[in-house]
Amino acid sequence: MAALPQTAPPLVEALRALGHEVPVVISFRRPADWPGHVLGEHDLPPGVDLAIPATPDRIGELLRAYAPDAAVSYGYPRKLPAAAVTAPRLGTVNCHPSDLPAYRGPNPVGWAVRNGEREIGVTWHRMDAELDTGAVLTRTRIPLDGSAWSFTGVNSLVLKAASSMLPQVLRKLVHGEAGEPQPEHTGSWAGFFGEDYATVDWAAPAAHIHTQVRAWNIAGHHPRREGPIALIDGTRWRLRRTTLEQPPSGTGRRIACGTGDLWVLAADPVG
Repeated sequence: MAALPQTAPPLVEALRALGHEVPVVISFRRPADWPGHVLGEHDLPPGVDLAIPATPDRIGELLRAYAPDAAVSYGYPRKLPAAAVTAPRLGTVNCHPSDLPAYRGPNPVGWAVRNGEREIGVTWHRMDAELDTGAVLTRTRIPLDGSAWSFTGVNSLVLKAASSMLPQVLRKLVHGEAGEPQPEHTGSWAGFFGEDYATVDWAAPAAHIHTQVRAWNIAGHHPRREGPIALIDGTRWRLRRTTLEQPPSGTGRRIACGTGDLWVLAADPVG
C-alpha cells in the first residue's frame, strides 16, 4: 500500500478488517520544508513493514520483493512508475478525490472549491502508466460545503467514503473486472495553483477573495509557492481564515473589498 502519513493507519485497519493482509506500507522521502507529520513505524500495527524508497523508481523493486496480490494507493504525492503499477498480480488501484475524468492531477479539491463546486467525487480506479487515467472501478459523490476549511478536514470525508467502497473495489480486482474506461480526449487538469491566484486583490469582490482563501487552505502544501498573500497596512500576510459575515465584536479585521466586506480571522506574517 502507498499512502500519505495521515491516511495510512486507517486504511491499513480498514483492509485488515476486511480480512486482507497488509505486508508493507510504502511512504516517501519528504522534502525538509514540507510541514506535517512523518509516518513512523509506530504508526502502523505490528507485522506491517514501513518502506521509504530513495526514489519512486525503487517502488517497483519493493513491490516485486513483497509480491502482493494487489496494491492500494491513496494520496501518494509521487507519480508511480509503470513498473510499480504493474508489479502486483491483480494490479494497482488508486483513490482520487474527484469525479474522473474531471480534475485529474495533484490539486482536485482546491480547484473544485475555486470553481464553486458544492460536491466532489470520490473515484477508485485502476492505475496505468499515466496520471489518474485508468479504468474506473467505482465512484460516489460527497458534499463540499462552506464549513470545510482544511485539507485534513476534507480528506477525512473522502477517506470515509473511500473506505466504504473498498469491499466492492477489492471484489472487482479478485474477479478480474477491467473497470469502465475513462473517455478519451475529455477531462480537466487540476494542477497546483499558479502565480495568477497567489495574490489577493482587495478590489475584487469579497466573495471571490473568501473563496480564494478557502481554495488555497484546502489545497494543502504547495511545493513551490505560498498563497493567498495579502497586503494589510503595508505588511504581507498569508490569509488562513476569512468570513463574509460580521464576527463577534473584538474578533477579525474588517477589510472593505471591491464589492462587500471581508473579515480576516486568521493570518500568518510572510517573511
